[in-house]
Amino acid sequence: MLCLLALWGGAATAEEVVFDPAVLIECLDQGAQHVCIGAGAEECVRRHLPSTPVNQACGREEYLYWQRLLDRAYARRLAHGQSVDDMTEFADPQPPRRAEALEAAHAAWQEFRALQCAHVEAEWWGGTGRGSAYFRCLMELTAGYALFLQPDIWQE
Repeated sequence: MLCLLALWGGAATAEEVVFDPAVLIECLDQGAQHVCIGAGAEECVRRHLPSTPVNQACGREEYLYWQRLLDRAYARRLAHGQSVDDMTEFADPQPPRRAEALEAAHAAWQEFRALQCAHVEAEWWGGTGRGSAYFRCLMELTAGYALFLQPDIWQE
């Protein structure tokens, strides 16, 4: 009984979880990009006493890490598209507008991500893993899109 109490007292709460992307970055540096998605969250859970709140918090933190990378990759791709659009403004025939196309694709992707992860969350309704599954969905889709926009985004 005392052992169980000692373990219980050592469990990290979601607020105490600190995400370190080092393991994720090391994996990405080895070139197995899509295989690495989730490696940071898994290491985060390993560093703490695994629990549902810790799983959820670690998944959320890796998702937020990928979201920051995605925001940076999107901004760069959009700026580049706008630059190309500006240079070809008077071309004949007029090429498709890159910035507009990216903005439309990004908006559609955001809607898809929201709907897909809401579906995943609904599949887990009533279970304790609902939040973890939701953040895993956000993490996987966000990471995949960030790597699509800029395959080496983590290196900056």
